[in-house]
Amino acid sequence: MRRLIRGVALAALLPALCWAQGIRNSPHDLSMTSSATVKATAETQICKFCHTPHTSQSTQLLWNHTQTAQAGYSWGNDLDGSPITMTGHGTNLPTTLRNASKRCLGCHDGSVAIGDVSNVGTGGPGRIAVAVVAGRTDANGNLINAGVQVGVGGSMAGSHPVSIPYAAQTGYNGQNSGVPPSLVDNAIGNYWMVRTTGCTSPSGVCTQASGAPVDGAAINLIPQTPGSATNVGIECGTCHEPHNKTGLPYFSRVDMNQSGLCRSCHNK
Repeated sequence: MRRLIRGVALAALLPALCWAQGIRNSPHDLSMTSSATVKATAETQICKFCHTPHTSQSTQLLWNHTQTAQAGYSWGNDLDGSPITMTGHGTNLPTTLRNASKRCLGCHDGSVAIGDVSNVGTGGPGRIAVAVVAGRTDANGNLINAGVQVGVGGSMAGSHPVSIPYAAQTGYNGQNSGVPPSLVDNAIGNYWMVRTTGCTSPSGVCTQASGAPVDGAAINLIPQTPGSATNVGIECGTCHEPHNKTGLPYFSRVDMNQSGLCRSCHNK
């Protein structure tokens, strides 16, 4: 009887679990009918905030949202107050980010209104009105919630580096990794090796990490040239999936339990 009850309870829970995945009613659902806190005052479309089938900025991704207004980036100061210009392994930190991450910052750095798009629905640019939510959005529809802001004023201080090559990779965003190949090994190194088979990530390039809680197959390493399997790097979309396909907190590609997300790149 207990097994039967448990089975019925699980069956009842499954639809809810399935419903939890996907962009609808996630924080990235900005339509007026969303259950999210920040949303439009009248717009019922979900995808329009980022994509449009016509008059897009680019055929790639049919991108609609205005890119961040920031031109340059810095990475804060070290504990002695000196500017940080490279990672601990000597990879130069970029002063210019690639578009893959700048698209995310278009909303998240607060420099552009959430509803600022190339095609507002009339074939031309405009701004979708977003409700003012105390502590989250201002009167212009810009994001002001410090909990989800990244790159404000071009400062990436305290943030994981993006637009940099993955460990031991070269020629990504004009930089070579400072991590020596000797530290990239799935048995003894500090980083997992790159792989191009069995990846579930959109780019088809991921890491060798395997065995719960890590999941290298889901890590989305970004090639410098689309379709390539070499010269790969790290962008916002390496760790985050903006359409909430995983249903995990913070749109993560890998469950953060036991630092599974971090350990899917860092072999610790």
